[in-house]
Amino acid sequence: MAAWDALAKTAKLPLAVLLGGNIEPIPAHGSLFSIDPIAVAAEAEKAVTLGFTAVKVKVGRSDLDADLEVIGAIRSAVGPKIGIMVDYNQSLSFPEAQRRVHALDDLGLIWIEEPTRADDFDAHATIAREARTPIQLGENWWGVQDAVKSISAKASDHAMLDVMRMGGVTGWLQAAAVLGAAGLPVTSHLFPEFSGHLLAVTPTRQWLESYVGGGSAILRDPIKIENGHAILRPEPGAGIEWNEDVVQKHLVD
Repeated sequence: MAAWDALAKTAKLPLAVLLGGNIEPIPAHGSLFSIDPIAVAAEAEKAVTLGFTAVKVKVGRSDLDADLEVIGAIRSAVGPKIGIMVDYNQSLSFPEAQRRVHALDDLGLIWIEEPTRADDFDAHATIAREARTPIQLGENWWGVQDAVKSISAKASDHAMLDVMRMGGVTGWLQAAAVLGAAGLPVTSHLFPEFSGHLLAVTPTRQWLESYVGGGSAILRDPIKIENGHAILRPEPGAGIEWNEDVVQKHLVD
């Protein structure tokens, strides 16, 4: 990733342009940190004020009622027009994942992410086949071979790529081509500044994952959200420049 950033800077081009794309707004959703209903509702409200039109929340606590409470708190806070995604982070057994996914099917969610173990493609294929809500997988794929396995099993309706785990820029481009041929919408995981440039050249791009807060404090020019879209910076490189003054404050001798 650092090498591609350096190559783009040497060519005096934004990474997206170096890869054959354009600098253009990318649809973005805000990922929330809390799982407490009151706290996450406040986070969701803040996300909307920052320009997000969709938010993602982590669920999978003690029981289904806890999941419904969190989702309901967000919906009450942001209203009916803001999209909601939920992420189980592989927390459920296969039978429990089936049960909870069925229970969430009438809530109009954009997707349900990793309801059970990420490497259990057969279980996810069964869940995806039975669910009306799209199933999201991909942040734990290591390289294009995992994407191919998942596609072959029909394990998910959407795909989420982590540029680091996919093998950097080259791995992402390989996976994006395979996912594009399969018709799966592609969302990013982490690294929003960098991933935005890669989504710009991804044929089936859907959402860029960004955060309400996150690591933006240590960046000189963190990504901006306007009208539900991430605005890519036009400077050469992959969009990551450290705020050295802030970095210095966190150094430990």
